Amino acid sequence: MVKNIRLVFLSSLVISLVGEASIVLAPKNSVMTSGFFQGVDQVRGYEGDSRPILRASSPAPFGLEQPEGIYFDFTSFDPASFDNRTTSAILSVTSISGGFNADADPENPFLVSIHGVGENPLLAIADDTNPGGIMSAIEFESTHIFNAVSSVSVNSLGLVTFDVTDLINDWIDGENSNYFIALTGKNDRSGSDFLHGFSNSSEVPAATFLTIAQIPEPSELILLTTGSLALLAHRSRGVSFL
Repeated sequence: MVKNIRLVFLSSLVISLVGEASIVLAPKNSVMTSGFFQGVDQVRGYEGDSRPILRASSPAPFGLEQPEGIYFDFTSFDPASFDNRTTSAILSVTSISGGFNADADPENPFLVSIHGVGENPLLAIADDTNPGGIMSAIEFESTHIFNAVSSVSVNSLGLVTFDVTDLINDWIDGENSNYFIALTGKNDRSGSDFLHGFSNSSEVPAATFLTIAQIPEPSELILLTTGSLALLAHRSRGVSFL
């Protein structure tokens, strides 16, 4: 009976030891586009822009033709770091006031969506930091943002999480090499005018991060399990479990 208990105890420890590890990535840049922006500065939020608040809007806030949206730059992502597809990828963002009295609240929730993109927005959109861009921000939004992979109804301030597992598996599989994530309100159908804020991680460290689970190769799992069991069995000699 003592041996059986010891085996169960050791096995549970091994599961903990060789379970999924995670990679946590912060965006290299977090920027926004908006129909309110005038002049050639159409993409704002780069480090040094002194813009701690980025905003996402409802589809046509206050009659504006171009909505507001956010792009997160995860070009530090390396698909070679993954031996297998991931079972979990979570994008965490920080909901804050947008500063224009047009925020979501419990009585007026705002449906916020996450999307993959078909091009690098920092290179495709023409503005003062990228005069060689080939399209406007509104053209990019209408033609190069894919369908939503995750949507959350935001009604308060604080951390908001999105399941982006399918999108990250596309990155791992090589189906999409544009390592950017767009955050928009384009799927909101409430009819309300939202200019909701999210902290800019370029100005507020750890405001946005991507957590991706890593699955070890089966051969690695067997080696880890065998080695860990042997080590734990050796260390448990003389230990009484009853």
